[in-house]
Amino acid sequence: MSTASHPSDRAPSGAPPTAFTQRVRVRYGETDQMGVVHHAAYLHYLEDARTAWLRALGLPYSALEATGIGLPVRRAELRYRAPAKYEDELDVEVRLARLRGASATFVYKVTRVDGTAIVDAEVELACIELASGRPRLLPDELRERLTGS
Repeated sequence: MSTASHPSDRAPSGAPPTAFTQRVRVRYGETDQMGVVHHAAYLHYLEDARTAWLRALGLPYSALEATGIGLPVRRAELRYRAPAKYEDELDVEVRLARLRGASATFVYKVTRVDGTAIVDAEVELACIELASGRPRLLPDELRERLTGS
């Protein structure tokens, strides 16, 4: 999957962007026998966009894991609007929807570059200690990077 990414909707005065967009090109292996993107492939697109945004904010996922923190998916909801096909270019936009004590929820819009809505999604991540698997509060640094405060 070839990707290019860019911040979008820049926030004023040095705050982080309110959204991040990652471009992907559908690979053959992500499609089914009908040439349509398999529904499970979208979860990879969403994760790629989210982790690219964290990296662009200066907090790669690997740095979180190095401190013993994990962010497993707690809930994922996807609404499929139109099919994407092999070699389509898609923009995957991710925005922070809400932060709670030990979770973060992101919303996504996947569109073909011609503007066709493909998928709307919402994914909630829990924050855990990797060693124990127990919930923990989101790190202050992650909160600050995502909200700019």
